[in-house]
Amino acid sequence: MDCFNHSGVAAVGTCKCCSKGLCSNCATDLTYGLACKNQHESQVEAMNMIIENNAKMYAAAPKNTIIAPVFYLFMGLLFSGFGYFSGGGIVSLPFLMGLGFIVFAVVVFLRNRALFGNGENS
Repeated sequence: MDCFNHSGVAAVGTCKCCSKGLCSNCATDLTYGLACKNQHESQVEAMNMIIENNAKMYAAAPKNTIIAPVFYLFMGLLFSGFGYFSGGGIVSLPFLMGLGFIVFAVVVFLRNRALFGNGENS
């Protein structure tokens, strides 16, 4: 592949932003990718930062999979208890909402386990 800007000059790589072939004079090495010199450095740096942050978030996700289900379970127990003990029994709206929260907690927990596993590998 030839350099996009200099025909006949071999490209050493491609710009991570625009994918054009670049020779050593036209490329800026940003450690995790090449960029067109004086054109795409900021875009490639932003892309690298996004990828790095996403990797950190994905690595932390298995540890955080229990937070939402515990919250929904707590709210379900709170609503159900209030609905039942306030005299409304099992047909009161708060009790039924609490059951909905509890079911949702189980669904979220199972979905998180399917996506991220047990979180024991971290």
